[in-house]
Amino acid sequence: MIEIRFSTPFVDVESPITLNLDMLPFDGLTLRFDGPWVANDSPISLRFGDDGGPIDPPIDDNSIGIELGLAWLSLDAIEQLTALSNHNRAIEQATEAKWQSGGAIDSAVTLINQSGALAQIHLLSLWESSHSIKQQFSLAWALPELLNHYTQFTWLDDVGLQQHSQLAWKTTPAIASELTQGYAGHDVGEQVSVSYRYHLSVGDEKGVAWGPHLPRWICSTNYRPPEPGLIKMRFSEPWTDSASPLKLRFKVSPQYCYWDNGGGLIDANPTLPNLDFKIPLEPQVRRSYLMQPQISCIRVSDSLAVVLTSVSISQSRSQWTSSGNVIFSSRIDAERAANELLRITINGYDFYLLCEAPSERKAFGKSSYSASGRGRFAELSAPYFKAINFVNPQARSFMGLMGDIIENMGWTLVSEITDYNVPANAFSYATKTPAEALNMMASAIGAMLDIDNETKTITVIPQWPTVPWDVDNAVPDVILHDAVILDFSEKREIRPDANAVFVRGEQQGVAVKIKRTGTAGDNFAGDIVDKLITDNQAARMRGTVELANAGNKVQNSIRTKVMADLPPMRPGMLVGVRKGTEVFKSVCDGFTINARVSEATGVVTVNQTVTLLRNEVAA
Repeated sequence: MIEIRFSTPFVDVESPITLNLDMLPFDGLTLRFDGPWVANDSPISLRFGDDGGPIDPPIDDNSIGIELGLAWLSLDAIEQLTALSNHNRAIEQATEAKWQSGGAIDSAVTLINQSGALAQIHLLSLWESSHSIKQQFSLAWALPELLNHYTQFTWLDDVGLQQHSQLAWKTTPAIASELTQGYAGHDVGEQVSVSYRYHLSVGDEKGVAWGPHLPRWICSTNYRPPEPGLIKMRFSEPWTDSASPLKLRFKVSPQYCYWDNGGGLIDANPTLPNLDFKIPLEPQVRRSYLMQPQISCIRVSDSLAVVLTSVSISQSRSQWTSSGNVIFSSRIDAERAANELLRITINGYDFYLLCEAPSERKAFGKSSYSASGRGRFAELSAPYFKAINFVNPQARSFMGLMGDIIENMGWTLVSEITDYNVPANAFSYATKTPAEALNMMASAIGAMLDIDNETKTITVIPQWPTVPWDVDNAVPDVILHDAVILDFSEKREIRPDANAVFVRGEQQGVAVKIKRTGTAGDNFAGDIVDKLITDNQAARMRGTVELANAGNKVQNSIRTKVMADLPPMRPGMLVGVRKGTEVFKSVCDGFTINARVSEATGVVTVNQTVTLLRNEVAA
């Protein structure tokens, strides 16, 4: 053994020591360093041989071997014992393992919890032996009866694989489940029986229905996103304050239900047509029409009957409400109807008329009593409401401004136009009633008011729901044919043509050029200036109406009946007229309904006259 010690650090580049190992046998070399080495390279180089090359190691059999031996302690049993005392009851666990022996691996757990019954887990396993692997489990938990679970495995023999469960639940009968599976040709069986408080068994039988499902109602409270276009958020001015000006509140969606009519790929029941699928009304063609016209009138305030001998009701697109004239059968009926709201029913269709201006006419031996009036929307005009001035103090939408004008007046607004924003102080009017103000606002953007007198609903619709140059692609609301047309007349109107128009607002408005699609836009109509043209959408709607009114028109006047499948026409409806094999379409510009009771015979006659307007077809 050679020992070399270095007591001082070495800082030179080359090592000062050369080791020559020429003597044999080689017993080993030990180097000890009693100080830290901080240099990057090792200070010692070991070379074997005079020339510095490698030599055979001093091992006799020319091999390097490592032999590892690990002695395991005796094959005695590994034993663990844990005891836990709780309420003078013991919890015990014992584990015993033996390796490579014929003994069993045994695990037993004993649990007692405030009961005299025993909860026990027992596992018995034999390794590399022909004996079975067994598991037994029993549990009693504050019950007089036991819950037992037993499993037995026998591998590669004729005995079956069995599982047995038994549960007693406060009754004498047990809930039992038994599974038997045999290898090498034995049957597999399963049996389930349930007994609850009775001695009789309760069977469980499952069935799968194959085929179309039955009709049913489906209800849900899941979130339903709004349809496109229902929510619009516009920020016209920057917000510089620290607090946000907006508050978003999300409420739970109310429960909604829809009807599932059943069926699979093919519905089991006839389905209803889609409500959005537009089907025009067209009276059936018959050789003769048997009708029994009827007229009735009551006073809305107390349902008192009023007898009429004649009534005429008319409305056009230029009117904001309907107008009418009635003739009473007697002076008493005229007095009953004076300054009252009347509901007049003609062939099942209701019309409302404010009897405002009664009149009386006398001749030799004859007197007549009549009155003129307006529709129910006249409740928002003079003399029922005074004319006022108005200005919007803050930015509002167009429909929001309309809602502010008739707020708390009992009427509802519905929009079928494109809404837009109106800046603060951009809109104002002087000495106008609510009805006049709404009509002025609608006319400013090329719209009109469609009044439902029954529900007191005001719907804002375009004056031309279908532009005259695109009626060929539109579906009409009503189609008339020769069998129901009593009288037909036609005349031509000469109007200046135009394919473009400038529309602009006032101080806070926009200036927009509107041109008809597919044209050069070089023939201009008169400029339009209105204070409500504050957005491109408002300019587009107003410009569309101006271009639709331009150009030569054909006006038709048609007299027809009022029947169950031919309702009264309304301004703005698209009416188709079948002329031979062709159908031309026109917009309803106005209507008049006349009903009269003959004084001699008492026969009731009901007719409606419709004025239609369309573009003249170029020759």
